[in-house]
Amino acid sequence: MKSNDNKTVEEIKKLLRTKIYPVNMKIGIRTFKNLKNRNVLIEADSKELIETLNTQIRDKCGDQLEVKIQNRRNPRLIIYNVPDAVTPEKAEDIILAQNPDLELQEGDIQI
Repeated sequence: MKSNDNKTVEEIKKLLRTKIYPVNMKIGIRTFKNLKNRNVLIEADSKELIETLNTQIRDKCGDQLEVKIQNRRNPRLIIYNVPDAVTPEKAEDIILAQNPDLELQEGDIQI
């Protein structure tokens, strides 16, 4: 997030702590980083928590802060030494089954 009126990072943090109470909303913030371009990066545990925090910031500080949620990128990976039993049709199902913590849906992986 960044400030609409060129506030410093410390002023942005103070504004967030006074107007929004993440502890009362039961939102676990993983990181709260200062970036070089006067922006603040906030990481939470899940996408739902990020969405609730986003709505709270826009409701209470929308005139002073601009919030942007980062989207996932589409990295390209080359996987070597794949067994012959794994066909491209089955690969997506296998990856989804082995990685439930990534919260991927069918169609997110392109073979």
